[in-house]
Amino acid sequence: MVGSVIGRAWRAFNRWRRSRPFWAGLFLLLSGLIILFPPFASLKLGSMAIAIQTIGGLSGALIGALLVVCALTMWLRPQFRLAAGVASLILSLTALITTNLGGFLLGTLFGLLGSALALSWTPKTRKRKAAKAVPPAAAAFVVLLGLTAHGVGQPSYAFADPTTSSVATSTTAASTTAGSTTTTTVAPTSTTSPSSSSSVTATSTTAATSTTTATPSPPALPAGTRVWTLESPSIAMSGLAYKGIVSTVVGGKTIKVLKFTASSVKIKNLVQTADRGGGHKIVTTAAPGSTSAITDGTITMLTAEIKGTAVINILGIPVRLPIDYTATSPPLITPPDVTFENVVVTNTDQSGGTLTIPGAKIVAT
Repeated sequence: MVGSVIGRAWRAFNRWRRSRPFWAGLFLLLSGLIILFPPFASLKLGSMAIAIQTIGGLSGALIGALLVVCALTMWLRPQFRLAAGVASLILSLTALITTNLGGFLLGTLFGLLGSALALSWTPKTRKRKAAKAVPPAAAAFVVLLGLTAHGVGQPSYAFADPTTSSVATSTTAASTTAGSTTTTTVAPTSTTSPSSSSSVTATSTTAATSTTTATPSPPALPAGTRVWTLESPSIAMSGLAYKGIVSTVVGGKTIKVLKFTASSVKIKNLVQTADRGGGHKIVTTAAPGSTSAITDGTITMLTAEIKGTAVINILGIPVRLPIDYTATSPPLITPPDVTFENVVVTNTDQSGGTLTIPGAKIVAT
């Protein structure tokens, strides 16, 4: 019975001790007592009485009493431990020169130790809270700072390569034959897939009759050696991510290009020119005012250069920054959603996704 009571009392004392700078208060209490009593104490050795009478008596009483008050503050009002710790530190150093070397050095040492413990003590360690999301304003500021330092986030829009894409049967390209007039049929919508590879069909008409003939395509370049240029007044990119600088082969030479991925690309008034080698080109244009799109899966793009104006929204305010990115001048920050205006993109390869061109018109030279 007695043991259980003592045990509960000891556990209660431990809880109380851990909730405040207990040892700091104990050392400060000892310091105050050591400084306070010697100037007024007397010692008897048989019939001989020894008393210490110095001018430090008043200073010792004042400093010792204040140190005791600081010690009690540590125990009874731990929320004021910092103020009490600073005060006890100053009192301990002052006692060194005003009260018998600070209670024969021992009082000053205990006071300094107690002050240090008080200033270093913290309440019980709390569990770290989950990191809060970065405020939109702070995130926008960081993005703007990075874009300003290096143009803008990078937009690489390597679009479906017309040299290896198949054109829907509803779309025809115009070619000129001897003694004929060139005409072009424009279909409502043409959808191409970058993974397919068919030749372009040409239609030729004469004054009397209309015939359809297959025009031989220029020899296609090996995969990975294509180069084409995309021009558009506005390209919107979603899920854009910069994957670094990689090597690719163009015209038999290995060059460095920028690698990007995206989830979707929307291009207004698409004009795409593909170089098929030997001076041959294919120019693909969309219907005026239309928006072409690359969708369906992750789009991987290799871009030699992208030049234009990047537009990003920061707290609802559009910010326009000029950009000119190459392998020697890569982007520092890539916002996931960016719109590029008056942009010209030189691409070397693209995979994934399906390119849809409304009212496509394809001309081979």
